[in-house]
Amino acid sequence: MLRFLAVIFIRPFCHIRTIGKEHCPAGAFLLCANHISYFDPVCLGLTVKRPIRFMAKSELFTRHGLFVKVFFQLCGVFPVQRSRADKTAVDTASQLLQNGKIVGIFPQGGIVKKDSPIRTKAGAALLAVKMQVPIWPVVIDTQKRIGPFTRMTVRFGQPLIPDKDDSLRSARNLNQCLQTALQTLREEGHGN
Repeated sequence: MLRFLAVIFIRPFCHIRTIGKEHCPAGAFLLCANHISYFDPVCLGLTVKRPIRFMAKSELFTRHGLFVKVFFQLCGVFPVQRSRADKTAVDTASQLLQNGKIVGIFPQGGIVKKDSPIRTKAGAALLAVKMQVPIWPVVIDTQKRIGPFTRMTVRFGQPLIPDKDDSLRSARNLNQCLQTALQTLREEGHGN
């Protein structure tokens, strides 16, 4: 229902161009995107047909009142404590993936200026290796600050498939591939 309302009330004010949606993996996967604004989850929710369960910083659930907390829960968002290895968040994400869902993660760990080098944290890759699900890299790009009628491009890459062995080295390699894929997708946009 929230997606339906977003399509009616938000989509008319957004100019979102998508590239590479045909690369969408089947079944469960991690959707890993760069993070340039608070609008990113909405933008991704409008461009991917299946529901995405986003992992979001726990402060959003504790510092902004009950209404915001309930709203995020209704949207399927679940909290992660970024200051430590959050077993509850990992268990929630693992259960969702086991049930064939899409889990959205911003592997940079927070909002980063759009022209800063992309540096990904290892959590998404560790989860992908543990659960043996692909990572679908995506870059959100815009020429100016996001607001009404801003033109955005959402560029999807090829899915990244984890190695069968679940070693730490395998997760490190996958994280490096993710970082490279996101950087490459962003550079492709700057070439257009």
